[in-house]
This record gives sequence, structure tokens and C-alpha cells, in this order.
Amino acid sequence: MSTPLDPLVWVPTVGGHELALDGTALTCRNSSGRVLKSVPKAVRTSPAGERLTELRDRLLRHEAECRATVESWLLAGVPIPAALLARVWPDPGWRSCLRHLVVVVDGQVGLLEDVSEEGRTRLRGPDGTPYAPPGGSVTVSHPALLPDVAAWQGALDAAQTAQGTTQLAREVHHRPADVDPEATSVDDYAGGYFEELRHATTRAAQHGFVMRGGFAVVRTVGRGAPVQARYWLGADDPGLPADTGRLIWVDEAERPVPLGEVGPVAWSEGVRMAALIYGGRQTHDQ
Repeated sequence: MSTPLDPLVWVPTVGGHELALDGTALTCRNSSGRVLKSVPKAVRTSPAGERLTELRDRLLRHEAECRATVESWLLAGVPIPAALLARVWPDPGWRSCLRHLVVVVDGQVGLLEDVSEEGRTRLRGPDGTPYAPPGGSVTVSHPALLPDVAAWQGALDAAQTAQGTTQLAREVHHRPADVDPEATSVDDYAGGYFEELRHATTRAAQHGFVMRGGFAVVRTVGRGAPVQARYWLGADDPGLPADTGRLIWVDEAERPVPLGEVGPVAWSEGVRMAALIYGGRQTHDQ
């Protein structure tokens, strides 16, 4: 959203109206300066309206790409050089995806508030106290590793801010204590019926998962090494019915990982993927 330091730039268009981009929202005001609740069709389809709409769509695609990259950092748990964040921070698309995330800098945990041109970060604690670590790389914390998600969410609520990348509101799943540590699959999400296989694969794509050999896949890092969670959807004709299968985790060598060795992030993300896809199955009520 715009601020007094970042005023809207109004572009004249038909009927005395003016258009502006407020972030990625197309905003219209009439000749008297009153901001309208919606953009009239004649204004939206005017040359100025089409140009701003095209620019808005480009900004939305850019922001989606930024968010996907930041989410990959969250899943990988890798330290990001502060100098890299300093270069992208001035970009509103990047900044909106990074600001207010819970990060670790030089062993200190806090909400990321700012990154200077020199790569110095400014954080805020759960009680709202600001502080600036002396330096170091930035690691985006996965909520499965945070001991008190509610406290950080409370800090956001108190500041009346929200995260541009889903972190604290991300679904977290912990490994049950009664899981057989020697087993190599979870069957809780098997048997989900889809009238057509394409319905399942489309649902996987809508949630950002890729397909590989009949499996929906999410890549994470567990115990310092890459781990891939795989949920079987099917590899037959996309128009044929399909039943979901097991959820497994494999290492870099494609070997199944025993459930007792699946780390908390890999477990959470694998189960989250299976639950999201399984949730779209056809039920008896349907």
C-alpha cells in the first residue's frame, strides 16, 4: 500500500477520471477527486486503463515469483547472504514477501523489519522491542522449528501487520509419537478417490506442487541433506478415475527414508502436501 512518502501517481483517462496503481490494486477517482469503490468499465478498457492493467499483471507475476523464491528459502532452511537481501529490498515485490518474516540473524530470532544498503538487518522481538544484530546471513525460520508460533503471531497482530509470505499461518504437522520409526510410508492419505486423475494433479498444481512419475512432490531439507516428499496420485490416463496412495520420503539417491529419520520440516511439508491434495477427493456426500 502507498504511504505519504510514496504517493500515488494519477494518470488522466476518459470522462475526467484518473487511474493509479496502489501497490497492485487498480484505483480510480472521478473529476472531483473522490476515490471510487470500483473502476468503471469505460475507464478500465481505455488506453490508460489497459496500460496500467498490463503493468499490474506484470507486478503480480513478479511478486508471485518473489514469493515462490522466499518460500523455497523457508523450505530449505539455508542462510541467505545479507548482501543479497540488501540488493532486493528496495524492490516492493521482494520487500512485501520478506518483511515481517521470523528470521535468525547471528543467533538472534526476530521479525525482519528492514535491511540497509550495507546489509544490516533490523529485527523486532515478540514483545515489539527493536534490535539490530551486528551482522551475518539471514535464515528464514520454518514454523515447525519455532517453539512459540503464537507469540510471534501475537506480535504481528499487535503491530497490525501481516506477512506477505505464509510462514506463521502455514499448516504445521508434527510426527506422531506412535509412528513406527522403521516404516517408510504413511497411509493416512491413501484411498482418496478422484473422478478423474487430472482433478488430483490440477489440485496439486494449484497448491504449488510438481508431478514426477505419478507422485506429487515437495523438496525440503532434513538433517542437513535434501529430502523429497512424494505422494502417489497416479500415472494413468488423466481422464480415468484415480485413488491416492502412500506418502513417502526419499533421499538424494532415491532411497526411501525411514519415518524415524524424517526431520520435522520434511515431515510437516510432506503431510501438508498430502492433506491439501487429499482434501479435494470426492466424498460420499458429493
